Amino acid sequence: MKKLMIIASLIMLFSCKKEEKISENKVTTDSLQIVNDSVNVPETLNQINLETFDFPAEVNGCSCYFSKTKEDFHDQKYVYIDDYGNSAFLKIDGKNVKIKMEEGDFDPENFSKTIKNDEFSVTIEGKKIKGLQEVMMFEGTMTVENKKGEKTVTPIYGECGC
Repeated sequence: MKKLMIIASLIMLFSCKKEEKISENKVTTDSLQIVNDSVNVPETLNQINLETFDFPAEVNGCSCYFSKTKEDFHDQKYVYIDDYGNSAFLKIDGKNVKIKMEEGDFDPENFSKTIKNDEFSVTIEGKKIKGLQEVMMFEGTMTVENKKGEKTVTPIYGECGC
């Protein structure tokens, strides 16, 4: 009787190990596929840290200024400010960034522009959502990319006017 119980125990022990090996192989194969799929998502790994800032002293008169949200705009937390054609300002990783603009970089009716300096490229795509006398409200997206290929895309909301 003892021999029969020992044989039954051994059979159960060996059969359990085989099932574990099969399921281990299955998990390994599935996880390899997941790892391969996740390799194709580089943008989420390298993002540029855009920070909010106040109006630079250099900006007087006509300007464009954008925030990430309508609430941030009303709280004057800006991620982008320009002076209608001379310079654009951002704050990235704690540093104030100034990008020279050229005449014609801003067209309020077809709000799309790309400006660059030695470190960064900034592309803004937007649409006018409201126009008041000398002020136009816009919403859209802003893409900031550095020389390393790191980039971030953020929604923007704000206005241009005098």
